[in-house]
Amino acid sequence: MQPFASISLLLFATLSSLVSAATIPNADTPLFYLVASSPASVNLLPLRRTSSGGGYASLLGSGAPAQLYFYQGQLVLNDPSGFYRSFIDTHQDANGCQKFGALGFLQSNTNKCASFGGFQLQSNNLDSQLGAQLVVNYVGGFYSCNGGSQVSYKIDPESGPSNCQPINLYTVPVY
Repeated sequence: MQPFASISLLLFATLSSLVSAATIPNADTPLFYLVASSPASVNLLPLRRTSSGGGYASLLGSGAPAQLYFYQGQLVLNDPSGFYRSFIDTHQDANGCQKFGALGFLQSNTNKCASFGGFQLQSNNLDSQLGAQLVVNYVGGFYSCNGGSQVSYKIDPESGPSNCQPINLYTVPVY
């Protein structure tokens, strides 16, 4: 019985260290990746960032898959070089702030139309094998634009770039 107890204790210690490695101190959630699912594609593609230390979200390229978490209600990019908040990069036009924009990660911003709040995770009650879905204020949706090189958010599907396909972004835990 002694070897079984030792193996059980070692396994528990290993699993505990894996789980604790996937959390950020004082974070609201454990670390997670986002993967894109679309009726137009059979592949699940990871959400990547276009540059180190922030940048914009993409489904293509060699950028590192984005590790994200929620901290004090804000969706945050896990990066060793600093604290990067997620935002929708909307801009001002003649009618006010646009109703679409690229998903990005930054430390500070002077764009008065950029949206930092409203990111939420919504459980998928129909398929528990999928992770939670990322939504923004439960309105609009995410789109893969320019063949996947940009991930955008649109309140109205008719606004913004026309070469976009709707996608769903689901969480996958980081281990």
